[in-house]
Amino acid sequence: MRTKFKLSLTGLLFLVFSSLSSAETPSNASALTQLVHKLQKIATFSGTFVQYAVDQKGARIQESRGELKADRSGLFYWRTFEPLEQTVVSDGKQVTVYDPDLEQATIQAVGKQAQTTPAILFSGDTAKIGEMFDVELKSATNQSQQFLLKPKTTESLFERLLVRFEGDNIQELRITDALGQESTMSFIQTQVNQSFDENTFVLELPEGTDIIRDLPVR
Repeated sequence: MRTKFKLSLTGLLFLVFSSLSSAETPSNASALTQLVHKLQKIATFSGTFVQYAVDQKGARIQESRGELKADRSGLFYWRTFEPLEQTVVSDGKQVTVYDPDLEQATIQAVGKQAQTTPAILFSGDTAKIGEMFDVELKSATNQSQQFLLKPKTTESLFERLLVRFEGDNIQELRITDALGQESTMSFIQTQVNQSFDENTFVLELPEGTDIIRDLPVR
């Protein structure tokens, strides 16, 4: 049976961005302060990436390529290409996951669990990072920094997240789950603080798509 390497539904729920800060951060500031300062400079983010997973022995088991676009106001677009095609879009209130090979889309409301996922780096409130994660600066040079994030809650979808910056640009995310499987997302091309078209975060589903709505009853 073919399996898909993809973000989980709840892993793509996000928060509203905090206001940006232009203040300089001292080099001897805490790891959390340094990370938040870098993220606050990113109002919008887009990039193409290669994503792959390795097992406990370090063998690469799956690989996919895709693109990501995010806006700190809570908007998010994620797409992986064939053979593991999937599209995920959020308008800040609900998130839609579309699997074209299944001709199926699932729609969920954005929930609080977003605070414990890697999506907060791109489309969440940076002020919440210290509440959700322990942050450690693993390595630093003049051009490169690596931050290790460990969730403070047992409800998190992962055990550790390593974020690598080149200058002020995010270049790599490495996520380790509870089973020891490691997933890496390496960005090939990135752009920050660009303007998006108004339809960027609108997903038009093909006619005949089976839609599953997992929304709270009003």
